[in-house]
Amino acid sequence: MPVYIDISRCIGCRSCEVACQRVHGGSGHINVHFVGDFASVPIFCHHCEEASCTMACFSGALHKEGDRTVFDVEKCTGCGLCQLACPFGVVRANKIAHKCDLCEGLAEEPTCVTTCPANALSTDFELASRRARSRAARAAAHGGKR
Repeated sequence: MPVYIDISRCIGCRSCEVACQRVHGGSGHINVHFVGDFASVPIFCHHCEEASCTMACFSGALHKEGDRTVFDVEKCTGCGLCQLACPFGVVRANKIAHKCDLCEGLAEEPTCVTTCPANALSTDFELASRRARSRAARAAAHGGKR
């Protein structure tokens, strides 16, 4: 169950960050990055199909379970190779690694999704696809401008 982002809807309120920190005991796994005055972008684990972080993890702390990239804190050696291997820069290591776990075992749906007041985050691929196609169609209709 990956989380899809509609950047055009993100208002930069950081509610997703606060909610993630709350359910994970103060250690959040999502960060909102600001691109000048143009956009705010929530950044978190993509749970890649072929996750390079899992390939770099020699201890097996990061591994795939179905569609999810799972982290087992008990196996982590803190080497930081996963952090270097992640192409999105979302695996962070501070003595031990941590990353988005999709709130597995904590909530039915990721807390960031249920908290977002702008509905910028979704686990519904079809909804995310419709929004992206609609945005592209509007941009095309206005000569590439939104």
